[in-house]
Amino acid sequence: MIVPFRSSNSLRSLVLLLPVLSIVYILTLRVIPAFHHNVLSTAIHRKAVYPPTTYLDPNISVNLVIASQAKDDISWTKKLPIPNLNIIRYVSDDPNARYRPPILNKGREALMYHTYMYDFYDDLPDITIFTHSEEHPWHMDGVLQQSMSTALSRLNLTAVMERGYFNLKTGWKDACPAWINTTKTPDDWNEREEPFVAWAWSDNFRDDPPAPEIVAGPCCSQFAVTRDKIRSRDRSQYEWSQEWLKMSDWHDYFTGRVWEHMWPWLFLREAVDCVPEQESLCRFYGICFQDGETLAKWELMWEGRKNATESMSFVKEVWSPMVVKEQRLLVEELGRYLDLEMDDAIRRGSDEKVRTSLLTGATTIADDTVSGIGSDDAGMYPHIHNHAAGH
Repeated sequence: MIVPFRSSNSLRSLVLLLPVLSIVYILTLRVIPAFHHNVLSTAIHRKAVYPPTTYLDPNISVNLVIASQAKDDISWTKKLPIPNLNIIRYVSDDPNARYRPPILNKGREALMYHTYMYDFYDDLPDITIFTHSEEHPWHMDGVLQQSMSTALSRLNLTAVMERGYFNLKTGWKDACPAWINTTKTPDDWNEREEPFVAWAWSDNFRDDPPAPEIVAGPCCSQFAVTRDKIRSRDRSQYEWSQEWLKMSDWHDYFTGRVWEHMWPWLFLREAVDCVPEQESLCRFYGICFQDGETLAKWELMWEGRKNATESMSFVKEVWSPMVVKEQRLLVEELGRYLDLEMDDAIRRGSDEKVRTSLLTGATTIADDTVSGIGSDDAGMYPHIHNHAAGH
């Protein structure tokens, strides 16, 4: 009777031990590696550090005007290497803020920008830079790491002084060469704000001249402009546009969006502000790719790396470790390529002769260049087209 009892007890112990062994197996081979890769390690999520530009002229005075809400964190601005930088933070929802729009929570950044230009009209620095409060806005160029810190640290202030106005975003996607058609009606629009642009143009510029048919330029109301360009308009223009933004019964989405398309006209009197991306990056950020095709390839690889990185997660690695391992290898390989190409681009931008030569030969990047990566590249980086497309 004793032997069967012991056999039964051993079997019961074995049955109880199996789940424990399974848990140990999962913890050892899946959970712990996934935790290390997704929580402890920064290798996959690291970003290369771009050195500041060498064209931060200490003789140029700069105001950084930030459109913000009270809850926003703008501590990133303290790290900016711009000499003579004065930070002026407008707060849209705080009645006690030192700088605030005349009406709270209305007009988005446009009302805060116009308020600044009206209030500081007689006390402007050489350059005013207008931005949102986020350090990493979704709409900023990938070639600038989607980072305002990177963009402003590399901004060539001398080039801004020469041109007068520069949109900090350089990409042409959803922007150029012909984005907004002001003849569109509420019945046939392509972009939600399209039917409103002609009305806003007429109201703000008082039909002098009437709205052009095509309005185009990079989004998203983040730009640098000189004192002379702000003063190229009478102070009354900024007061007038302030009143329009205050009194408009349009939703803030539309008043903010239409002004995204009208800044070039306000400062340059140009309805289409489509400087080739390659040229803008080289002239204003000192990031000089060899040609438009090289830049387009870099951007495609960056998008692929971004999508592959975002597709990895702790849970996914626990359940599909081999799939995530393949993605991680792809991310690392793409990262090496991106870093090498960026190092070369920054090195070119640091050499005045090379930069001048490239700018002299800068050409517009055609839309089909972005998707025109050759078969050799596709073979070198398998799955890159799927990842770049977000699949």
